[in-house]
Amino acid sequence: MRRCALLLILGLGACAERWERPGATEQDSEAAQARCTAEAGARVPPALVWTQTSAGYWVPPQRACRRRGDRTECVYNPGYYVPPRFGWVDVNTDQRRAVRNACLTAEGWSYQGLRPLRLW
Repeated sequence: MRRCALLLILGLGACAERWERPGATEQDSEAAQARCTAEAGARVPPALVWTQTSAGYWVPPQRACRRRGDRTECVYNPGYYVPPRFGWVDVNTDQRRAVRNACLTAEGWSYQGLRPLRLW
């Protein structure tokens, strides 16, 4: 459980974008990102579509055998079908991200990649 929580924290922390502008602080960058994210959300609202998110597939049968003395014991697991998964997907995500990035660029910010992980 602790390992899962740590991986989640590491994964979320590593996803922060770093936008820079000469003379601006990290707090300025975060405020600009929040402002542009809100503007992009207002201009390009979510458009949720119910769609297939993963294909169905067949898991083949398996047979595992081992020797015990002079006997061979086998365990047979029959194959089975895993049905496709469906879920809601926001089809406007890419367009909203483009509007947000255009807003930041128009304000003089330049994208510098992902911010290094900080745990405090």
